[in-house]
Order: sequence, then C-alpha cells, then structure tokens
Amino acid sequence: MAAVSVSDLRTRVATAVDAVTGFTEASQPFGIYARDPATVLHKRFAVGVPSSDPVAGRQRVTDDLLVATTAAVVYTFRLAPKDQITSYGSALDAEEEIIQAVMAQNSTLWANCTIRFASIADRRVEASGEWFTGELRFVITHRLPLS
Repeated sequence: MAAVSVSDLRTRVATAVDAVTGFTEASQPFGIYARDPATVLHKRFAVGVPSSDPVAGRQRVTDDLLVATTAAVVYTFRLAPKDQITSYGSALDAEEEIIQAVMAQNSTLWANCTIRFASIADRRVEASGEWFTGELRFVITHRLPLS
C-alpha cells in the first residue's frame, strides 16, 4: 500500500460526497461549517479529518506509518416549514446517499487505503425547525508518508 496524505484523503472524501446529487462543498472548513448564507446552505457539506491514530506496529522514520484517520462529513438539509416530517425523512435518505458514495469500492477514494463506516456522530434539528444537520464518521486506514 503506497502512502496517502491526510489532505489527499480529505479531498477524496469531499469529491465522493460532491458527486451525490444536489450536494456542494461549503466555502468554510469543517471546524467553522455552516457560515454560508441560508440561501445556499441546503445540501451543503464540509469534510474534516479530526484525528489520525497509529495502528499497532513498528514505527520507523524510513518507513511510512500505518494510521487510522477519522474523516467526518457534516451536512445541512433544509426542512420544509409545512411538511417537516417528510423533509426529515428526505434528510435521512440523503445521509444514506452520502454513506453509499463514500463506501463505493469502485471509487478512486479507495486507492491505497481501506474505509470503514464508523458512526453517525450527530443528527439534530436546529431550534428554529428549519435545518437538519448530520455528521457522519468514517475510519480510513492508510500509510502516512514520513519522509
């Protein structure tokens, strides 16, 4: 398995999610997501890589380091004011589409790494009842270049 940088993994996941119909990447990074104006927030997403942990084994500077990197996808879906329950269901369906896009093994995302769906870290409806926000987490095992 050749080395893959964390920034490359983040870009690969973002490309996979961007291919889901109607979704576009936000202009802000993961940590400050959802600062887009409400007019464009529907079906926006951001991808972050909050952690990378070494996988058991030897660590040498001359070798690439085997790590498990967590990739997180946060997205927003507008709930229709007159039919929030149906919109909520559509948001959950969109969540499945994102999982399928990232887990599609024919994707170039899988080159030199393995991906495991880890969790749905968060699902919430904002207090206004207008927005559903979800966060999905994946663990990607890859070799981190050390030299």
